[in-house]
Amino acid sequence: MKKKVLFGILMFLALIVAFAFRLIENYGLYIFDLFVGACCILCSLEFSRLLVKRDILVSQMASGLYPSLMFAIHMFFFMFSSDILLYLILQLSGLLFAFILTFIIYLCLNTKEILLYLKENKISKFKYAIKISLKTFLTFIYPSFLLLSLMILNRIDLFNFSKLSSSNGNLGWISLVIAFVIPIISDTFAMLGGMFLKGKKLCEKISPKKTVSGSVTALVLTSATMGALYFCLISIPALENLISILNFKLWNFMLLGFLGSAISQAGDLFESYLKRKANVKDSGNIFPGHGGFLDRLDSHIFNAPFVLLFIILTIII
Repeated sequence: MKKKVLFGILMFLALIVAFAFRLIENYGLYIFDLFVGACCILCSLEFSRLLVKRDILVSQMASGLYPSLMFAIHMFFFMFSSDILLYLILQLSGLLFAFILTFIIYLCLNTKEILLYLKENKISKFKYAIKISLKTFLTFIYPSFLLLSLMILNRIDLFNFSKLSSSNGNLGWISLVIAFVIPIISDTFAMLGGMFLKGKKLCEKISPKKTVSGSVTALVLTSATMGALYFCLISIPALENLISILNFKLWNFMLLGFLGSAISQAGDLFESYLKRKANVKDSGNIFPGHGGFLDRLDSHIFNAPFVLLFIILTIII
């Protein structure tokens, strides 16, 4: 337990340091991109290992290459443009390129393992290449492409939205705080609610420790915490002006907290399902008592795209 608490504190401090580095003029955004990009790659590799444990045909090499390509496109784009449509086109093109590249490589490879697999399963090389490419593609969608939302939130002030002309980089900071705070406090309240209130299990076959009382506690208190965050932010003059321009109200923050908590819990349950199917306790062991990167970021993977969509719709509407 002591080791788990210690590493929990260290991970929280690492997140604080990443946010602190983000404040460095000119280079801060790139440092935070590197932080998220590294998380994408490591989460993708852990996910591919879970799939391999389930005897699902994936390429672990390609699983590390995909998010690296995604990260490279992201960095290249922001050196030369800030058009969100072009950004999405480039990322989708990267997805297509990664799929085709994986297909070509495995169509040409003739290792002993591949030849044995073809013989045992009686399938053609073409069908094998398609099969491994499609299944490896899953490791790009989840978790990397979803975590990409954090990098977009990091740069959201640079997109050509008229409402952001006077944001001074503050919306990116606020958005990232929201994207990270919601899963953290939701997980914490769910754990405390379940610990003290106990009661009926939420989904015993997937995650035996989660309770309905913990889930409801997380929904209510995360919503309340986001309401408190709203009052904290509007107490800062520069942020109050931005929130006013975006027409954010108290109910927006509370709704964001409620829905974000629900989505974060769904992300947690989904990763628990993956681990149960793979018959493992954790996705990795890099953090003693906490598992791997995927274990720590499972809620963020689902929550980040939701926060991004919520913010963009608010800007457009």
